[in-house]
Amino acid sequence: MALFLIIEPHEDIRRLYGAVVRGLGHEAAFLNGPPMADPHVVLVEPAHRESFAAALRLQRDNPRLPVVCASIHKPAQDLVQVLQATTHLLKPFSLVELTDALQLALSQSDLLSK
Repeated sequence: MALFLIIEPHEDIRRLYGAVVRGLGHEAAFLNGPPMADPHVVLVEPAHRESFAAALRLQRDNPRLPVVCASIHKPAQDLVQVLQATTHLLKPFSLVELTDALQLALSQSDLLSK
């Protein structure tokens, strides 16, 4: 089972993402929740300054940590280069697109073997 860290400022969207992750058979954690082990994948709203900064800190600690961005804003080129996101989903997107993006990121995670 993988651990997905969800960094999203809107509670209703966090709950939806968590339900999708759990539906895939994995564990969902939230940045403002209890302390956790290192995540295998990060799902972030990069347009929110604090969310972006948190994802960046996590990725600096582990440069191979896959990041999935999900935003209402098109990705800025500098943001893409800095976070090196596996996927950038543009809201609104389908649950199939979200599921595919999460599974792709998980397939690229080398943290499961640790």
